[in-house]
Amino acid sequence: MRFSRRLTAEMNYFNSALMLVFISITGCTLLSSRTTTNSYSEDLLTQRPRVEAVAIEDDPKDNIPEDVTPTHDQTAEIDSKLKDITNYNKTSITAPGFTIQVYSGTSREQASQAKAQVYKTLPTSRPKTKYQQPIYKVRVGSFGDRLEAQNVYAELLKEFPDAIVIPTKIRVN
Repeated sequence: MRFSRRLTAEMNYFNSALMLVFISITGCTLLSSRTTTNSYSEDLLTQRPRVEAVAIEDDPKDNIPEDVTPTHDQTAEIDSKLKDITNYNKTSITAPGFTIQVYSGTSREQASQAKAQVYKTLPTSRPKTKYQQPIYKVRVGSFGDRLEAQNVYAELLKEFPDAIVIPTKIRVN
């Protein structure tokens, strides 16, 4: 009984091994038959549309006039606008500086609450609310260098953990 079970197990093993060898040989022959090159050619010339070239008798290069002067010259208007911008920049003096942003979000009420909280934390400060659709931003101070801003930032950080120091242009009087 044991011998027949063992013989059956060995036969199953042998049959499995034989089947594996057969599958691998068959697979290799199928792959090798696919790699043969069959040349294929088809003439598609009959399917292509035929277009006849039309000769242009008038060359557009011949129609260009010798003297080309602008008819709508805007140089004077542009110069005038540039002078206006230069004069404005001379009167409006700004310098690189820093400010502290304590709130940025879409809620007007929360911006007002943040501004009131800044007044409670730093009574001498003048926070400003800036609205750039759809964002409200509450900013505090105009500082010439980062060290000045850092002292106020340390005070505000206790109440506003999301506060950040932002580089900006400050107006110099």
